[in-house]
Amino acid sequence: MIKKIHLLLLAVFIIFQACKTQQAVVEQPANTIPQWVSSRPVMNDYYIGIGMAKKSGMSDNYISIARNNALNDLVSEISIKISGNSMLYQFENKTELKEEFKTYTNTSIKENLEGYELSASWGNDNEYWVFYKLSKKLYADLKAKKLEDIKKRSLSFYEKAGEYEENADYNNAILFYLKAFDVIKKHLADELNIFSPTKGSINLGTEIYNSVQKILHNIRLRPNMDKLFVSLSTPINKDIVVTASYQDVKAGKMSTPVTTLPLRFTFVKGKSVLDEKIITNAGGDAILSTAKVTNKGKVQQIRAKLDIEAILGDLIKDKLSSQLFAFESNIPECKITVEVEGKKAFMEIEESDFGIPSQRKTIGNGFKKELSDKLFSFTESRQKADVTVKISCKTTKGTYLEKNDLYVVFVDCEISIIDNKTEAEIFSNGFTNFKGMQIRDYENALKDAQQKALQKIKDEIVPELNNLDF
Repeated sequence: MIKKIHLLLLAVFIIFQACKTQQAVVEQPANTIPQWVSSRPVMNDYYIGIGMAKKSGMSDNYISIARNNALNDLVSEISIKISGNSMLYQFENKTELKEEFKTYTNTSIKENLEGYELSASWGNDNEYWVFYKLSKKLYADLKAKKLEDIKKRSLSFYEKAGEYEENADYNNAILFYLKAFDVIKKHLADELNIFSPTKGSINLGTEIYNSVQKILHNIRLRPNMDKLFVSLSTPINKDIVVTASYQDVKAGKMSTPVTTLPLRFTFVKGKSVLDEKIITNAGGDAILSTAKVTNKGKVQQIRAKLDIEAILGDLIKDKLSSQLFAFESNIPECKITVEVEGKKAFMEIEESDFGIPSQRKTIGNGFKKELSDKLFSFTESRQKADVTVKISCKTTKGTYLEKNDLYVVFVDCEISIIDNKTEAEIFSNGFTNFKGMQIRDYENALKDAQQKALQKIKDEIVPELNNLDF
């Protein structure tokens, strides 16, 4: 009988506790401000988060805003302690990367937060408050279990990447190392040590990062030519071949071709348009069959570069991942100079300084040099030239400004280009009364005026010529 009474009392106690648990959320009367609103509580065994939102007659989402603010507050209480073995210690000097990591980690904690409970809520006519709490022990247990599962998944990709690397399939090796990183990227501050069947005890973050960097460092891109000579606005009829090879000098391994590697060809000097994405073949070659040079620039440059965006895939959208793996200095590339033979031109210069024919022809010769660098190939024979470039410049003395001890000089300049076949003028431009001034004497003012006039020609007239279709 006594035993039955004990069992009955135990049953009543269990029911009471269950009812007590179900009544954990406390709704406070609107006219009574709860203690947790006026003074933040201290709970050693719990992380807490308190959030508030203003009520508005036009809005009914104040509850979700208050809850979101409370969760943000809760996350801020979970301190981010970077493990001593974390790969992030390799980037102590990169402040921007570390700041991005902090933001990234806080977002990750909030997105994956589990086990928190609504402890209380309160509101009046103007405000709505929410109080969340999360057991520190529960959080630690859930995090440890999840981290163990994550490390195992990452390790499987890491081991597969190592197999590809051993078989000299470096493109797939990088892809699988990045897959392994993608699994752990939200846990870079944590202890990522694990036992690898092939490498023994490793830190996944550090090992994955260093493995990718080693492959990138050992990939070489070599073009079949350093310079390419072409005629203006004509296709390049000689294939540009860039060979990708892998050579680990430290390990004493021989050079091997890198197949199925995505390369991107672009112009990095000059204004020609080129954006070709080519995959290396079985011999490690990426072949650019033709590239039309449409710019008037005399010297241009093609760059072949590992297409890191193609390799990163969706990871390129992730700021932290792209900062870690897309460092410009780490990406293999090579460059091919393209020298363009422009139209042949004959130059006529008429230049006078203060009414006297100029011996130096400062403006005219400066203009000729600029055209030679960017547009024309000059000849001393009018008969051999496609066009004739004429420049006529004269300088005159202006008024001496005695008050400021300034001498003023004016420049008049006319430029025209004649098509030698049709004798038609195909370009005309110029300026008058362009002013230069300087102290001491007119010679100093003359030099100032000439320099400014030449700069005006470079900045305004030469770009116009570049856009013409001769």
